[in-house]
Amino acid sequence: MSLTSQLAHGELGAWCERRLPGTGAMVDSVAETGRRSARPVRPQIRQPTGGHWAAVGGAFGQRLAFLVEPAPPYFAMLGAVAGGYASPGWAHAAATLWPTHIGFSPDQAARALEWRPSPSGWIDLGGGPAAPTGQGHESTLTELYRRSADYLATHAPPGSLGSSGAEAGLARVCWALDAYEGLYRGGSMPDELARLTRARTVPSVEQLRAMADEETVSELVALVARLRESGSLTALQQHAGNPPAGHSLGTAAPTFVEHWADGDLIVGDTLIDVKTVMRLDKPERTARWLWQLLAYAWLDTTDTYRIRSVGLYFARHGTLVTWNLQSFASHLLDEAGRIEHARREFLQVASRVIRTEWARSAPRG
Repeated sequence: MSLTSQLAHGELGAWCERRLPGTGAMVDSVAETGRRSARPVRPQIRQPTGGHWAAVGGAFGQRLAFLVEPAPPYFAMLGAVAGGYASPGWAHAAATLWPTHIGFSPDQAARALEWRPSPSGWIDLGGGPAAPTGQGHESTLTELYRRSADYLATHAPPGSLGSSGAEAGLARVCWALDAYEGLYRGGSMPDELARLTRARTVPSVEQLRAMADEETVSELVALVARLRESGSLTALQQHAGNPPAGHSLGTAAPTFVEHWADGDLIVGDTLIDVKTVMRLDKPERTARWLWQLLAYAWLDTTDTYRIRSVGLYFARHGTLVTWNLQSFASHLLDEAGRIEHARREFLQVASRVIRTEWARSAPRG
């Protein structure tokens, strides 16, 4: 299980159901936000499958990760290793192609994927990918990463979005990265990548970029346009303190419990989860979103990420909703004076669950 699965079907979800009685009122507030929002961006393909919805969410999430921080696509790299298409040594070397990881010492570079930036400094996860030592896609992925890092620096540096043409190119890159990330998340491979691997030849960068059809690319570009036109890009920049052009807005893919609880974004001191759903009126799903935000913040027991606010970005609506962390916890608990007691209780349950599931808490640097 992961934290997401635990909140849906496990002991932590049962704890939240029992101990967070204010959830219903906050769920209603999110639903009202959806009713007030602009008409959502819709898929352009006919009859999108569940896999399409999930892949668009993953690809757009990666695009926002690049917006916030020029860091390696950690989970795509781990997926390539987990699928046997690349070696752990390659993953560490490839991580140093990205601006956040350039300039490492030889010792750091040898374990580059285990090092993650945070507001408090570098975190050493101390583990690293463990998988069969495949090599089949290494040369292609290295070239894809090198070209993508250069392209982002030129056409869409951190904190900014590119032209529609540039964003179409980035949509293809992010779609390919999500295909490999699926191997890390659940061992699954989208049909497009499966067809390339069955050909028994190493796919080219052009073939990986061509996996996204034109309708999907247009959908992803429309989500980027909604981010810009809705004012949410400006809001993210403000949350980050309006840094100069080209500077990071925060931290992408914060790790709270390695291989078990990874967030989407931290912008300034605000933890943000990105949602690409059409509807915001499904109470059980929304409740889990809210519980997950609280769980991430509480699992940061050493305040490594300095989270003071939490939020949800509804990408198809272009709506960013944020709450002060203390007020958020107070509303979920439906009481203001018991937050620290509830937090300790939650962490006791979480620690037991994590030990049972053999997850490893990420060491803090």
